[in-house]
Amino acid sequence: MGYTHYWYRPKEIPEDKFRVIVVDFKKLLPLFRRLGIKLAGGLGTGRPKVNDQEVVFNGSRFCGHPKNGISIPWPAPQVKFGVAPKPTKAVVGTWFAGVVLDQRTCNGDCSYETFYFPRVMPDRYEPVGSICYYDVNGRPVYNDERVVGRYFGFCKTAFRPYDLAVNCFLIIARHHLGDDLIVRSDGTAAHWVDAVTICFNAFKYNDFVLNDKKVEPLVSQTITP
Repeated sequence: MGYTHYWYRPKEIPEDKFRVIVVDFKKLLPLFRRLGIKLAGGLGTGRPKVNDQEVVFNGSRFCGHPKNGISIPWPAPQVKFGVAPKPTKAVVGTWFAGVVLDQRTCNGDCSYETFYFPRVMPDRYEPVGSICYYDVNGRPVYNDERVVGRYFGFCKTAFRPYDLAVNCFLIIARHHLGDDLIVRSDGTAAHWVDAVTICFNAFKYNDFVLNDKKVEPLVSQTITP
């Protein structure tokens, strides 16, 4: 349970395409720092891995934000750009499992699940099969044929600050991989528009598709590296 992004990808991404994805993403790292997004290694400590073979990061476990009672957050239908300057000010309500936020923030620990996107998926991972599950009557329920044979990935970010970096990476990857990468999310366009706008301002990318719908940037908003 928790706010999560999902994607379906090929087992192997060509070296040249992965390289340009990484180059673009690295250009945004100074912006993330200015926005107060502290990225760390996969477990929330050390340095993120952003190289020609894999991208692995998380929010920082030792982010310096104050401890508070924010628990199992979910974004409100409409949210503000970027990161909340005061975490508790972002709480605007509750849902059955926790709190509702109108801006990304943390509970004093900016880490959550590891974002992991290797160039080549390790052999321990299996491609998506045609059958998703069997219903209560034992009948098969089939996966969308577009995802069959692809490799499934996900990252539960809990709408912490590093969520914006995850979004930007997937937008960049979708641009360079096209229909080879399918991106889905618990969020809507309203929760991705700041990342889409960042990538539009930085690279003029305007082709991101989320949950099978194109997300338009806010061209009046300037958020640049």
